[in-house]
Amino acid sequence: MPFAILDDVKLYYEAYGEGKPIVFVHHLAGSYKSWKFISYQFAKDYKVIVYDLRGHGRSSVLPLPYLIEDHSRDLKGLLEYLEVRDPIVVGHSIGTLIALDFSLKNSPEKLVLIGALYKAPDQEPYRRYVSIATNFGMEALANYRRMQKEFSPTLTENPQAWNSLLEVYRENTPLGYKMAVEGLLSARDYGEDLQRIDVPTLIVYGSNDGLIKNLNVMQKIPKHVTKTIEGYGHFLNFEEPQWLTKVITEFL
Repeated sequence: MPFAILDDVKLYYEAYGEGKPIVFVHHLAGSYKSWKFISYQFAKDYKVIVYDLRGHGRSSVLPLPYLIEDHSRDLKGLLEYLEVRDPIVVGHSIGTLIALDFSLKNSPEKLVLIGALYKAPDQEPYRRYVSIATNFGMEALANYRRMQKEFSPTLTENPQAWNSLLEVYRENTPLGYKMAVEGLLSARDYGEDLQRIDVPTLIVYGSNDGLIKNLNVMQKIPKHVTKTIEGYGHFLNFEEPQWLTKVITEFL
């Protein structure tokens, strides 16, 4: 299995295809498999890189909080390890914070931000999620959130989409999840820095994604294009991957 050995962490990754590099940065409690319905489509024309964030999937699970800056540094280290320059960076959920931090310190060619946030989310629900994961496991957490109707019906009522989310949840550990949440909740507010991002950026939301409330702030990015899809939620990579692939391809 391919791993990049960085200063303090071992990252699992996969790379395939040829052309301009495009790297996909997954969501909290995700893995490289979060992009399985999308990444191979891009491998026809691009060099695709997918990987597990620190604390996720097959990458190192360290017993300390994973700051957004740590994830951003990991991304830079992975790209340097692979001798990749000027990538297109596609981030989803927590991956958008990582992409923002990375783009403020480096020079991606373009950004794609799916279900984006620009600062730490409210702490209370995530403290509850950590407790459930710690006491009952990751699959129990996914099912709890489903019962609480925190996921869109276009995810939970689509067996292929739901089982795909469960698959990546199961690949994560309660400790890795806890440390990732601790880092997420300490994320700084990037809102005032968005106007400094000087690369073409695609901002994508499902209309039923609770994070769409961030759209007005995200549109501070000067060279942005916005796309929304009616009736879908936060996990467009599982819920409507064909549409997501299409809008990303058109943007690129």
